[in-house]
Amino acid sequence: MALILFAVVPTALASTTWYVNGVSGRDSNNCLSATTACKTIRHAIALALSGDSIIVAPATYTENLTIGKSLTVVGSGASTTVIDGGAVNSVATISNTSVHVTLSKVTIRNGHARFYGGGIYKVGTLQITDSIVTANFAGAIRCYEFCAAWGGGIYNYAGATMVISKSTIANNLAYLSCSQFRCYVALGGGIANEGQLTVTDSTVTGNTARYVFNGTSTGFGGGIYNDNGGIVVINSSTISGNTAFGSGGGVSNGSTVYLQNSIVANNSRGNCSGTMTSKGYNLSSDKSCNFNGPGDMNHINPMLGALQNNGGPTQTQALLPGSPAVDAGNPSGCTDGHGHLLKTDQRGMPRPDPEDTGGCDMGAYESQGD
Repeated sequence: MALILFAVVPTALASTTWYVNGVSGRDSNNCLSATTACKTIRHAIALALSGDSIIVAPATYTENLTIGKSLTVVGSGASTTVIDGGAVNSVATISNTSVHVTLSKVTIRNGHARFYGGGIYKVGTLQITDSIVTANFAGAIRCYEFCAAWGGGIYNYAGATMVISKSTIANNLAYLSCSQFRCYVALGGGIANEGQLTVTDSTVTGNTARYVFNGTSTGFGGGIYNDNGGIVVINSSTISGNTAFGSGGGVSNGSTVYLQNSIVANNSRGNCSGTMTSKGYNLSSDKSCNFNGPGDMNHINPMLGALQNNGGPTQTQALLPGSPAVDAGNPSGCTDGHGHLLKTDQRGMPRPDPEDTGGCDMGAYESQGD
């Protein structure tokens, strides 16, 4: 008798889409359609199961979210869908090491954490796309006991994984003013990382790390701070105008940082501190990054415009006419670090631009018609 074996293929559970509308929704609704939406994101999270999606309508949501299940949260655009922490806690906490969370098309703002991650604190896997993380705070104005200030905008815990793409991390603050030696220094105004962090087609600007003790200020990694075995990969991004009162205004590294096709410019106390590993085609406005890969430029002004609306879902810094970063990226194409070509910039514009006969541009912004 012939033996016939049948493979048993697990059947995927059907996922559910939940809807939130901060203007017309009510948490007493079933939240299963746009017309019967929840009032709060928090309530939709409570209803959802792992693998579900939450669609969030335009509004300002004053909430502090804890996400302990794998969810996709999609706003209606970073300029219109705002999650405001009310200056009482982190805006979003990813609390489970095994979950995979996506935040897309939202603004995370006005979070306030005493220790880690004013905007976002996470221990699991998180993807942030087409979003803004701004005006968040980690630390204490006056600390009389143990305090820490890691990641004014975002803190990525050891062993956690974070991917940021087509997003802007701007004007966040890691700050401590202490009267005792038990305080830790302020680290990572924009992002503090101890896990695995990838930043692609994104802008990190205007963030600050400052620690004040007896009238003396220090602080490291105004834009990004990386240490304790963390790995940071920066692709086609712009890190500029950040402030650290110690060193590494742009990027401070005590572990491993890779950069390619990126701009690190005009940051206080040096653009970089620690070792930067170049994969080529990077530009620094000073000599502190010591880029030594193919196509790298050191001590060169990239001629960046102000952070503003240049089209697309998030604000960017344009390359001004005559910028040396135009067409100075990898002539074989800008990639995401895994060899996959990046076909658009942070705004969603073609990369390289249609008129381009050379390489793509350095940084998050691709000039069109140059």
